[in-house]
Order: sequence, then structure tokens, then C-alpha cells
Amino acid sequence: PELDGNINQSEKGCVVTQMDFVYDSFADQPDKLPRDIQYEKLLKFIHAYGQELNGMETQLEEPQTDGWDIFADPIRLDFEPRSNETLEDILGFVNRDNKIFFKLMMTFPAIACELQSLVAEAKEKYVPVLCVFGEQPIGSEGKDNEGDTLAFGRILPLLQDLWNYCERVYLVVLHLIRQLASLYSKKNRKKSPLTAYLNVRFAPIWRTLAEALGVLIQFDELIRQNEAFSNCATVFKRMMRTVRNAPEKYETDGPSAKRFEYLMQKLEGDLLDDLIFQNCVDREFDERSCDILVRDNAEFMAEFFGALNSLYTFYTTENCVEINKRHAMVGFCGLFVMFSTIFRDKLRKDAKYTEMLTKVWGLQKQMSLIHLGSTYTFHIGEWLARRIPDFVNVTFKTRNADISGSKTALLHSLADMDAIIMEKYNKITVWSSRLESKPSIHQDHQDVINVQARLLVQGIAHAWEVSNLLKSFLLVHMVVDSPFNRDKILAAMRLVEMLKAIVATYHRKSTTIGNMQSLLVDKACYKISRLISPLKQKLEHNQQKLDDAQIDQLSALELMIHVLQGAPTKTHLLVIKMALCVAQQKTANPIIDTQALVEISGYVRHLELIAHFQGLVSEACDCSILYYFEELLDVYFKAIVKSPELINSLPYITMALHDAAPVLLKVQHLSEAEALLNAFVKCIIDKIDTEITHPVKRSIEDELRLHIHSVVLGSDSRDISKIGHFRDWSRFVKLPTFNFFGQQVSFRTAITEYLDEQFYNLTAISSHDWKTYEELRSLAKEKYDLSLLEVHLPGAIIEQGLDVLEITRNIHVFVGRYNYNLNGQFFVEKPSTTKSNHLHTIHIRHVSNSIRTHGTGIMNTTVNFVFQFLGKKFFIFSQFLYDDHIKSRLMKDYRSFLEQRDDYKVSIHSKRLRS
Repeated sequence: PELDGNINQSEKGCVVTQMDFVYDSFADQPDKLPRDIQYEKLLKFIHAYGQELNGMETQLEEPQTDGWDIFADPIRLDFEPRSNETLEDILGFVNRDNKIFFKLMMTFPAIACELQSLVAEAKEKYVPVLCVFGEQPIGSEGKDNEGDTLAFGRILPLLQDLWNYCERVYLVVLHLIRQLASLYSKKNRKKSPLTAYLNVRFAPIWRTLAEALGVLIQFDELIRQNEAFSNCATVFKRMMRTVRNAPEKYETDGPSAKRFEYLMQKLEGDLLDDLIFQNCVDREFDERSCDILVRDNAEFMAEFFGALNSLYTFYTTENCVEINKRHAMVGFCGLFVMFSTIFRDKLRKDAKYTEMLTKVWGLQKQMSLIHLGSTYTFHIGEWLARRIPDFVNVTFKTRNADISGSKTALLHSLADMDAIIMEKYNKITVWSSRLESKPSIHQDHQDVINVQARLLVQGIAHAWEVSNLLKSFLLVHMVVDSPFNRDKILAAMRLVEMLKAIVATYHRKSTTIGNMQSLLVDKACYKISRLISPLKQKLEHNQQKLDDAQIDQLSALELMIHVLQGAPTKTHLLVIKMALCVAQQKTANPIIDTQALVEISGYVRHLELIAHFQGLVSEACDCSILYYFEELLDVYFKAIVKSPELINSLPYITMALHDAAPVLLKVQHLSEAEALLNAFVKCIIDKIDTEITHPVKRSIEDELRLHIHSVVLGSDSRDISKIGHFRDWSRFVKLPTFNFFGQQVSFRTAITEYLDEQFYNLTAISSHDWKTYEELRSLAKEKYDLSLLEVHLPGAIIEQGLDVLEITRNIHVFVGRYNYNLNGQFFVEKPSTTKSNHLHTIHIRHVSNSIRTHGTGIMNTTVNFVFQFLGKKFFIFSQFLYDDHIKSRLMKDYRSFLEQRDDYKVSIHSKRLRS
């Protein structure tokens, strides 16, 4: 209404007609009335303002996903259960009356907890340092002897700690073996309080022992396969001999130098000579003063062999829910070698042992290469042949062929990676969609909880499958020296993308999982309690007629119900498993049948996975191995430019590269702890800029120019047959900004800044093409949604006089039409070249105005143009001198000059003599 009122007033004051307006080429729509133009402006303003309000409303609304952006994650939710209870607090006062049961529940879990803490310490403190020892920053020069000496000297304190750590592990393992030998002994076959426990197999204890032995094996392999340890130790010992010969020169004395050299030799023998694991299994386990026999204990040997059979069956079952099966297999092999070493004399002609050895030897066909860290691997066949050669050489005549054949078979099994990856991709896509989907309001709550629990565990299994596939794929090519081609590298990056997609899925559902985890844990505990409560009531009903074994079973069931009420920490779960082993002991009338035992064991494992899923997912999706294959990233980055549809995987790949940071920061052999990480980050950033950002920027600029040229020329000047396929460069512009070690990577920003700089400089140099570059900016906005800055440069100098840029572009015309006035120090136009009554002049102020208008960049351009012009003129002049007519005349003048010069010298000399 207000707009209409203004129009009416204007119509009353004067008559407005379309003839009153003159056509303006710079106006958008000159044929419209002012009121129509103003009305359209108001409509555009209202439309833009509405879009802005809609954007604000969308941002303020509840997001579609429950989590925040994983690429800009400010915080991290920790779902790991914790408890300050000691083992004695966990056991409580439920079973104090059954003293034997209470002692066993205190002794074995305490030793197992000690081994678990030692294993965690090894993974956190020692394994990362051993993996990166000898690594140099990317792009640095190789080491010399001095560098090797300093590197070994810096890591020597850690090796001393590792020495003490191994001694502690030896002591705990020795104590555990003796405890088991005391339990499973011939003297307990008679009437004894421990007789009932001869039918109990403590599987969690054997698994924990296997984990500890696996860590020792890992130490041996990391040090043995890393040549830097032997090289640096050799140089360091050579230096120590020099110190011993001249101790006063190094501010020490002879005895101290000799003592240090002796300790150095002992440390080398215990740690660096592949004897860490062997020193553990070669110890004297018998303690005859306490009547503890290990090597001659038939009952303990039978239990040990039975435990090996149980673990083998568990790890090789197809429906096994064991997640980290490959790492557990390393410890299983160590447990088998320990058994072979302790009872070596009794196993030489044992058929059952030979059968078991054949089964273990065949595991290399299923798990040929097991990743230990860095690029170091564990091969079951090679390791067994090195540890128990007497058994292997007798049993397997074609051992070398079996070892090489297992590696080749693994390479052939991974030949059709596209089909394998597609299968994994489909499974993970379905799993992710189901996990992120919201349940129906009509769905039963119990069904929702069951589905969420099942999906939570499925994601962990998918992550471990893809992780094992990725590491096997990379390592087998390195071991058999098979080259990587482009398709193989893209397949590996596809696996990395799937791993980080699993992490992102869990992250997006983190708030939902956090709210539901307690419900899932309670439900699992409830199901376990519901299964064991009838068994407990059955034993309590006949409590007066129970024998010792049944009393222990009742105590175990009571302990399980009591512990299930606490937090599901690793210690709580260990006690539950130990109590379940006692409850399922082999008796004439077992209290737990096979079906119920399978259900209870499944729920206990399910409870463990749900309670500790975050750590398992983080371990499974660890991609720190990419640091050692960073050369593959060059091919991957180039493939992104050739196939822009791959750009969406780049944030996941960079997120995977973050996994190398915790390992690289543990380096101790360099003077700076962050040297490896900083060099790695700089290398990746440079590769992204070189291989992706720069080519994409130039391609987008070329695309815009060719589009404008095709409009100007009326047809596309490109040869379609040579282009191949058009690439959608807008994918790079649409990619959201992501974080890489604190640096924000944004292709949109980089492309915008590049085009702004190019268009500004070119407009400043070629001011007459300002309209073309304005059209390029409009096209960039329309085609790629890039908001480029306005140049705000005038098309030419407004003051009277020519522009320096115009003179530079037509320097040949300027030289022909202008003269230079030496008195006034300015250029003036020749009268003969113009018909005007006025002459143009070029003064120093015109040059100054041009520099002020276009910037100092025009100086280089001007110098180049003038230099090229003079070069052409001098070239023409030199060709002119080669003409015979000109050359003969010049030679004649030259000879005349020489003659006159000689006559002149003679006349001067005669005048001096006369005087």
C-alpha cells in the first residue's frame, strides 16, 4: 500500500511515460518503469531474507543424526565401565565360608589381572616405541654412525625398563604355572579339598597366559625384524670399546666403563638376540622344596593339552564370536610352544601331540600373516620352525614349500578384491542403515533393545573383518614383493574408508548408544541371572545332600549373581568367567547342560562386547599402518583428480591418517618427539596441495575460460574425442571443510582465493578485458556456487593521457609515433603521425597514475614487453648488417679508418720529435 501511494503521488505531479527513459546499456532492464524495477528488487530481498530465515530455522532444529560432526569433534564420550573396587570387594562376603573356593577365586583372578595389566602396559608403553625405532622424518637424509649411536643411547633407558618388565612377566608366568601345577597334581587325586577342582578347566586363565606370551613374542619379532636395532647396537658397542680404552677422555673411570659394557652385553643377549620368549619357557618351573612338580606332572600335562585343544576348537570355529582372533592366535602358538618345551621328552612319540602339531601347522593356511605393528608380521609356520625345529623337521618334510605356499595362497585369495570389497560394502551399508534408523513407535521396547544390542555387536565384527582384510592385503604384497597397481591401491583405500565409516556411524549414534548401553548391559545381566537362578535354587533345595563339587558349584552360582550386580569391568567379567568354569565342572550329573552352557557363555561374551565396544571398535579401526605405506597416497590423490567422485572418501582417509599420531609421538630415538609427526603432516598437506588442489584450481579456471570462449566464438574449441569424459569439478567445491591435524582443509576456499587472485591480476594487466572477467565471475557463481570478490578497478586512467598498459601492449606503435624531449623529460607525439591540432604527451605522472591504478605488478609486465621489443629490433638490425651491400660499405669505412689512424699517429710522433 505504501508503494502504491507513492506511485499515485508521482502520477499526480507529472505524467510518467516509457518515452521519458533513455536506453542504458549498463542497466539490467531499461525497458521497465521504475516502479516495476523497485518492485522486483523488493521481491528479491524478501526471497533472500526468507531463505536466510529458513537456514537459521534449520540450524536451530534438532539434527537428523544424534551425534555431532566427527571431523570437527570437540569432545569424546567415553563408554568404558570403571570401578574402584578391589578384587576382594568384588568377591564380597558371599563365599567366605567356602575357604577353598574363595582362595581360588582370589588367587587365579589376581594373577590374571596382573597379567592383563602387564599386557596393557606393553601395548601402551613398549610396542609403539619398538615399532617406530629407526624411522626418520619423511624427506630427511639418512643416518650416519653418529646418528645410530645417539639413537641407541636415547632408547637405552626404555630398553632397561623393558628388561625389568620382561623379568616381571617371567615371574608372574612362573608363579601361575606353579599354581596350576599345584592344583592339577597327582596328590589331589586322593581325597582332598582340591579334588573337585581337577574337573574344572579355567579357560580364562589359559587365555590370559596366552596373551602374556603373545606380548613376549611380539617383542621378539619387532626387534628381530627391525634391522635398526642390530645396526645401532653394533655401532654403540664399538663406541663403548673406545670409551673403555680412554675413560678419562669421556669423564668416567675404567671400572664403570667395564661394568656398563658388561650390562650392555647382557641386555643385548636377553633382548636383542630373539630370546625374550625363549627365556620365559626355558625357566625351571619345578620347585621341589615346595613339592611342586611341573615337567613330571602327568595331570598337569593332560590339563595343559586339554586347554590347548579347547582353545584351538574355540579359535577355529566358524561361528566363533572372538573378535581379535588373529592377535590371540599369536599367544596360542606361544602357549603351544611352551607346552612343547616343558614336556619335550614325553612328546617325541606321542601320536596325539603329533596330531595337534599338524593342526597348529595348518593354521598358516587360514592366517598366513598376522600384523604385529609397523610392517612387521608373524607367520605361524616360520615361527614354529624356528622355535621347535626338532618336532617340525621330523613331522613336516615339505615345511619350506608349505610356508611359501601359504603366502602365495593368501595372495591368490585376494586377487578378486572387487568382489570381496563389494560384499563387505553391502554388509556394512545394511548394518549402518539399520543402526541409524529410528525404531517404529509401534515396535515393542524389548525388540528394540534386542535389535540394538545385536547391531552393536555386528558392527564390531564387521570392523575386525575389514581390518584383517586390509592389513593382510597390504602386508602380503610387501612380503611376496608384489607391486601395487592403481586398482589395488584404490581397493585398499576403499577398505580404509569402510573402517572409518563404521567409526563415524558409531559416533553419530553415540548419544543413543550412551543412553541405551546401560539398558543393554542390564538386559544381558538379567538373562544370565535368569538362566542360573533355577540352577542355584535346585542346589539350595538339596543343600544338605550336596558333595564338595556341588557346594563349589553353588558358591560359583551365588558369586555370579552377586558380581552381575556391579559394573561390567574387566575384573568383574573375569570373576564371572572363573565362577562359570567352576559351575560347569565335569561331574557325573552336571548341573548345567550343554544348551544352557552355550547360552550363558554367549550372554557373558555379549555382555563383554557391549560393555567394552568402544575400545574394540577403536582397536579394530586403527589405520596407523598407512604411515608405512604413505607412497600409495600419491596414486590415490591423482586418482581423485581423474575421478572426482572419489573426493567424498578423502575426509575418511585423512581421518585414518590421524591414527598414526599416537604411535609417532612415542618416538624416543630422535631429539624431538614430534619430528616424525610434523614431517608426516607436512608431507600429506603438500601432497594434497600438489596432487589435488593445484590441478583442480587450474582445471576449473580452464573450464570457465573455455566456456566463455565457446560463447564468444559460437562453438566449443575443444576436441571432444580427446577429452575422454567430462569431470564434475563441483564435487570439490561442495566438499565440506574437514580437519587434518589442526589445519582446516577447504577446497572451496582454496579455489575461491586462486580465482580471485588470477582474475584480479589479469584484470589489472588487461583492463580492456574487464567485462570478460566479470562474466567469468558470474559463471563461477552459477556453475560452481563460488562467490568471488569484485575487482573494483577502473577500466583505464581517467586523467588525460594514455595508459601505460595500453602503451605496453602497443609498444611498436608508441616507438613509431613518439619522440623523447630531453629538456622536459617527457614523450611527445610526432606531428607527422596525427591530423589533430593537439599532441599527446606522456609524463612521469602518467606512469605514476598507472602504477597507482593497476598496482606495482605492471612494472614486470612493462619491462618484459620492452625487453622483447628491443630483442626483436636488435635481431632485425643484426640481420641487416649481414647484407653484402651494407657489410662491404662498412668494411671499406673500417679500412679507411685504420689507415687514417696510422697516418695520424705518424704525424703526432713527428711533431713530438721536432719539439
